[in-house]
Order: sequence, then structure tokens, then C-alpha cells
Amino acid sequence: MLTARVRKLIQPQFPHLISLALYVCLSLVPLSQNALAFDSKDVAAIGAAFTTHVLLHETGHQVVGHSVGASPEMSLFTKKDGKFYSGLSTYENIPKESKLSCAAGGEWMAGYTFEYALQSYHRKPTTYNKALIFFGCTDFLVYTLRTNYLDQDNDTYDPNVIRAETGSSKEVLLGLVMARSFLNTYRVMNPDANCAPMIWLDKNSAALLLRFSF
Repeated sequence: MLTARVRKLIQPQFPHLISLALYVCLSLVPLSQNALAFDSKDVAAIGAAFTTHVLLHETGHQVVGHSVGASPEMSLFTKKDGKFYSGLSTYENIPKESKLSCAAGGEWMAGYTFEYALQSYHRKPTTYNKALIFFGCTDFLVYTLRTNYLDQDNDTYDPNVIRAETGSSKEVLLGLVMARSFLNTYRVMNPDANCAPMIWLDKNSAALLLRFSF
């Protein structure tokens, strides 16, 4: 069993670590070539994609925070109150009506990151853009699962803030997040897909929308 100290250390970065571990495991599965072909360049590319994903997610929180008049601060791979965070955004003087927008700001920016990675992947698949796509599809899903069922009382995590501000249940939020992840996965496998999920924000609200191209 994990000690309380170890659980306290790993819980804040749990969703990111699970996503990273899943990608590495999938990359090691031999398809048309031996798994030993997974070399140091792949590891570096996956690490770079992971860092990019975390950085831009936290940047989204910062952008929205500044736009609503808060005073956000961002830290990467930092420790606070004895816990390690791969990414951490904090706010001062955040308007009450803007809490939802700030909480959704990370995934709002992650959506743009995913779209860039998807376009790059369809032009020329690389380990970097494959990893960036993977984190974009799985990270917030794992984050939501973890906060819904392991840390549902922690009001610093985005899914918990979103639930509190919208009044949605754990099941509704998880269903929406799963639908978004599965639709984006479908888009990876089907370049001609004409619909895409997107997050819309203003200072007082946030929404998950479907965009169609004709």
C-alpha cells in the first residue's frame, strides 16, 4: 500500500502521469517493427509534447485570468503545500462570476493546441504531434475521473470548480468530457470528419459546443 506521504506527493500530477504512462505503453507495443525501435529521440519528443501540453494549458488559465481582471500566477513542475504540480495556476482578486471561465481556460487553450497538432499530424505524422494529440484527447478525461472519484472535495482542481459553478453532476461532466475525447479521437482517424468540439468562453460563462464545416 502507498503511504500517506507518497499519495500526497503523486495525487496532484496523477492525471498527467497517467496520460504520459499510457502513451509510453502504447508506443512500446510492437506493430510493424520491434519495440526496441522506441529510442531516445522518441522519449525526448514525448517529453517535449507533454511539457508543451502542460505549458499551454496553464497559459490558457493565465490569459483568461488577465482578461477578467484577476492577477494570475503560473508555475510549472513546482511544489506547494507539500504537493508536486506539473502545472499550477493561482489567482488573486478573481471576480466570483468569472470562476467558471478561469477554470475552463486551460482546456480552452488545450483545444487550440489539439487542433494545431491534428493538422500537423495529418500533414506529416511525427512522434511529437502524435504525443500532443494523445495528451489532448486523454489528459482532461483522466483529470475528470480522478477529481470526480478520488478528490471531489478539492476546490483547486478544474473539474471540481466547473461542477460547482455549473451545478452539474459528476456523471454529466464526465459524459461531456468523454464525448469530447471520443469525438476528437474519431477526428484523428478520419481526416474528413466535418464536426469538432470546441470550448467557448466569455468573462461570465463557458460552453462546450459542436462546430460543423460545410
